[in-house]
Amino acid sequence: MNNQTSVYRPTFTKVDFFIIFGTALFPPVFLAVGLLQVVASHRFSYRKGFNYSLLSTLIVMTFLWIFIYAYFVSFAGLESSIRTKETQSLMLIVAMFCLPLIVTFQVMSMRANTYFKGLETSYKELLLNQDHDEIAEIARQVNRKPEQATEDIMFLMQENTLPSGTIEDGIIYWDGENDEEEEEEEQEQEQEDDESNNDDDTLEVETDSSQKAEQEAAAESSLIRSIPSKLPKSTQCVGCGSKVILQPEESKECEYCGSWLNYM
Repeated sequence: MNNQTSVYRPTFTKVDFFIIFGTALFPPVFLAVGLLQVVASHRFSYRKGFNYSLLSTLIVMTFLWIFIYAYFVSFAGLESSIRTKETQSLMLIVAMFCLPLIVTFQVMSMRANTYFKGLETSYKELLLNQDHDEIAEIARQVNRKPEQATEDIMFLMQENTLPSGTIEDGIIYWDGENDEEEEEEEQEQEQEDDESNNDDDTLEVETDSSQKAEQEAAAESSLIRSIPSKLPKSTQCVGCGSKVILQPEESKECEYCGSWLNYM
């Protein structure tokens, strides 16, 4: 798993910029759109800082729009000095209402962003350094609900502040992790196959040796059986004609005439 990740930096989305630009043109409509955007996304921790900043910016845009509308439309028929004075009076009243809201939302935005950056640090520590992969345990460690922790982690993956991966049945699986496991399993399988082949070769060699020994023993036994057994036999003396008993391979002198007799 690649631990090289970026640092989360809160920025407006394209939808946020569209709402801000629309509010500068016509606040009555786009202020409502902005409020809907805030309500729909405020349950996400990573959006809270965005939403407070968005509200603060929309108030500023509305303030500027009121100033321009009052000067060029509402007080357009008045004399220049009176028009300026009336516009300034109106903007002072509006500013007294808007300025506290702007400051409050900016402070809340900074606090929300700081909180989420702290969560980001905790998630990285648990996921990358301590190798936790169970959402329930991670949520307990950061004092969040499991569904909230899931939303936070998926967002950080999308922002590339955490390595890419998926969450299934409350378990985090990093991309490429399964490939590494499959590669290890293939290597183990190949090693087992090699060991099996070596065992088969050894068994074949032992079998061949055993068969060769049996063949040699059979050949020796056959050779022994092919040699005829020799027994004592009676031989007639060529000198006197007497019969003499000779043992196998024996030679001796006839006791009657002295002739030498050989076992034939």
